[in-house]
Amino acid sequence: MTNSGSPERAFPQTDTTRMLSLIHGNVRTFELNLSGLRVIVPADNGSLAAAATIALVAGAASVTAITPQTNRFRSAEEAAEATRALASVAGLSRNLSIEERIDHQTCRTTNLLVSSDPVGPVTRSIVERLPDRAVVALMHEAWMLIRGEVDVEACREHDVPISAVNESHPLVGGAEYQPALCLELFRAAEVSAANAAVALICDNPLADNLERGLREAGAQVAVFPRADLVFEHSWDAIVLALRPLDEPRLGIRDLGVIAKAAPAATIIQYWGDIDRKAARYFELSVWPPRTPGKGQWGLPLETLGAEPVLRRITGALKSAQLVLAGAPTQPGGLAQVLTQNDVFDSE
Repeated sequence: MTNSGSPERAFPQTDTTRMLSLIHGNVRTFELNLSGLRVIVPADNGSLAAAATIALVAGAASVTAITPQTNRFRSAEEAAEATRALASVAGLSRNLSIEERIDHQTCRTTNLLVSSDPVGPVTRSIVERLPDRAVVALMHEAWMLIRGEVDVEACREHDVPISAVNESHPLVGGAEYQPALCLELFRAAEVSAANAAVALICDNPLADNLERGLREAGAQVAVFPRADLVFEHSWDAIVLALRPLDEPRLGIRDLGVIAKAAPAATIIQYWGDIDRKAARYFELSVWPPRTPGKGQWGLPLETLGAEPVLRRITGALKSAQLVLAGAPTQPGGLAQVLTQNDVFDSE
């Protein structure tokens, strides 16, 4: 799972000292040890720029950071500069290289490849060139895998494990930052969660954390696994939290149901795409008003500051370390390994 870029995500250069303190603190807390490993991470001009430095502080032999394509939201040059600057202040830039893409030679020597925009998608041609000792690391939970993010079949064929991170693990803190991000969306949409009647459309493990966070904020919440089950009521908000698919999770048919059940409600996109053209046809209010980008969260996690982003990065790297070392995974533990149950039926 990845977050869309925005002008507000520029790396806060004046906070470099605090960022380094957080990085060193997380490496110690997670007992992250990447000694001797060659790592590929994304370059970024937001808090994700810390991924390279986290790996280097943890002892990685080398780190290659892949820059995003320049667009109206992001600059490849700014991402490279921010990523390099943080590593330089840490005194570790000599083992960092910044590239526009993953070349064949880099693939052949990489032990840990973080699957996150702009590194991904992790295609068959990448997987086939990875060495015998390698892992593809997701920066989210295994069940959150989006179709096309990683060529799962190629990983199976070449015995490349796909690690994932339990975001609700206490060290990562997803149980706190997931509902906090939802409440940030309410604030941005100018919908008061206190005493609000909220229909939460969610059929996955996010439901418990989101429902709890909304209730603690004073909302009255009903959870529905599908949009077509939402009944007529004086709903103030409809929250969408479904894993993205090829087609919008709220298409014209579901929006038609919502238009009858809750015409005055604000539809809030936490996760899962919405057909905004159809929403306008039904005169429904949607937040964010413009799509965050296909498959993106309604707001980037960085909205909550650098700390949750750094915890998730470090947790993902630690999970990859454990999986690469052959450590057993267990329910509730930090590390997860992608299984057939986490993959779409069509894959």
